[in-house]
Amino acid sequence: MSPKFRLHRNVYIIILSVLLMAAVIQIARSQYVLQFSHNEVLAESAKRAAAAASENTLTKTSVRPYCLVFDSTEEYSVKVKNNAERTLKYMKKPVQSFDVRSGETFRPDNCAAVVLSIEQLKLVGDPDVLARYVEQGGYAFFAVRPELDDTLYRLYRKMGILAIGEFKDSDGIQLTSNVLIGEAGLTLDDFFITNPTLTVELDEKSRVLAKTAEGVPLLWDFAYGQGKFMTFNGAMLQEKINRGMLAGAISLLEPDFIYPVFNSKIMYIDDFPAPISQRKDTEIYAEIYRDYRRDIPTFYKQIWWPDMLKAAKQNDIKYTAVLIESYHDQIDPPFEYPIDADSNGLISYGREVIKSGGEIGLHGYNHQSLTLSQEFNYKPWKSIGHMADSIAEAVRFMGAAFPKYKMLSYVPPSNVLSPEGREALKQGWPSIAVISSLYGEDASGIAYVQEFEMAQDGILEMPRVTSGYFNQPFERWAEANTITALGIFSHFIHPDDLLDPERKRNHSWEEMYEQYSSILARVKRTHPWLRSMTSTEAAVDMKQVLASDVAWSREGNRLRGQIAPFQGKAYFVLRTDKKIGKLTGCAVRKIDDGTYLVTAGKANFEIELGE
Repeated sequence: MSPKFRLHRNVYIIILSVLLMAAVIQIARSQYVLQFSHNEVLAESAKRAAAAASENTLTKTSVRPYCLVFDSTEEYSVKVKNNAERTLKYMKKPVQSFDVRSGETFRPDNCAAVVLSIEQLKLVGDPDVLARYVEQGGYAFFAVRPELDDTLYRLYRKMGILAIGEFKDSDGIQLTSNVLIGEAGLTLDDFFITNPTLTVELDEKSRVLAKTAEGVPLLWDFAYGQGKFMTFNGAMLQEKINRGMLAGAISLLEPDFIYPVFNSKIMYIDDFPAPISQRKDTEIYAEIYRDYRRDIPTFYKQIWWPDMLKAAKQNDIKYTAVLIESYHDQIDPPFEYPIDADSNGLISYGREVIKSGGEIGLHGYNHQSLTLSQEFNYKPWKSIGHMADSIAEAVRFMGAAFPKYKMLSYVPPSNVLSPEGREALKQGWPSIAVISSLYGEDASGIAYVQEFEMAQDGILEMPRVTSGYFNQPFERWAEANTITALGIFSHFIHPDDLLDPERKRNHSWEEMYEQYSSILARVKRTHPWLRSMTSTEAAVDMKQVLASDVAWSREGNRLRGQIAPFQGKAYFVLRTDKKIGKLTGCAVRKIDDGTYLVTAGKANFEIELGE
């Protein structure tokens, strides 16, 4: 009889450990593969959202428009009107504009609310008509500081003003309310906010929503009869970046105001992955080597990137990294295989971006903006074909590293993109779905400035709003305004800010990282309701919001919404002083005093409002 064969207990443990490790690796690979297919699924979802826009079958009852009263002979008046119009259209409210220079008499009776962007109130006509409209339950918002004239003196007490003094230029702002969501108490004493104001003494019943840094009332409302007057004592609402103040003011003007938001939080890393400088003859290199005993590529790999991943994990951020293949300024074909291309860096960093839930998009073959004219210090391209060839090469480069991954998002180098460059993008990269450049106004007229909208060719225009590692007053203000108006935080940074003495502002990486982390932590703390998303994820949801329409109705204390076409969850901000009662087809989350995030889970939903 042959002896029995027995395995030692330790052998069983080893075999079991190997099997478990294999299972873990297989699960990790499966999750990684799912990440690769994620963008393909999102691309199909985006196509469905765009197609659904033409199938909108929502039937609306007669809805009174928001009437925008402006003076076509004054540039500032037209700008405020345009900003109010765009803001209300994002809110999916009907708009009707009236030019006081048209020769017709303005009648407010059929208006849901009146927004006036004129200084000379006498141009509106008989002030008693507007006063009677408000007294009988209407709402009027003076979005520009009025001039001292007889019409103002006939209205000022009804506007909540007891006495009017001299004109003065006033800087800065204090938010004495949450006119910007989550920002009550925010004070910015900075020169970029300047308003020509009237010195006023207000009625004790006036509700002051904002003041200048030195305490001059800047925005207030005053109940008159059954309605309300609201006054902005300045001229800054003509600037695009202040649309959040317009949105916040309008949403507080009427009771129980509700409007759609994108509800997205997006973070871009421009120029990443990209070739990393190997130069050792710079002051920055000496500084990095002194502090970290590492060259620049090793510093990025072992210090900067782990810190960036840690900040993202701690503050609920997904990165959209947009790659550069080469930093050579080549603008003539052939473009294949530039000598500084770093496929290993693309693979190693790219894997970690995707594995962390992020996305890889395209910044360009190189950092030459796609334009046929001279911009900045870049070379002008010679033809659309050459630009298209360079984009095709960058797409090939990405495909060689990640054969099953579909890039969909594009960020133009230096935020410059000409019409010819846009055409080249489509030729060299037919699957492009999103272009993300800049939202704010550009005084130079060079940048590719966007609105959040679907272009006629089906590409989504989805601009970025803020940038940088540092807490700066302008960026802080832009962030707060855009979150209130649109429910979106969209920020970008550059890895090579660390290598530029001017952009790093003589700060160490530890100091830069501390400020960068504080920005993300503040957004998470102030607006925890924002959903962390990649560029393409946000684009798919954004297309659904832009493609859909919503109708509102009231029956007693019930607010009803109807969305068409309904393609999944939809998000709204509700401003109300009433208690939230029974909900049907939706969920409600309080996000600030008198402010709620409504998540609609069905095409038809209902909110009961108490006392």
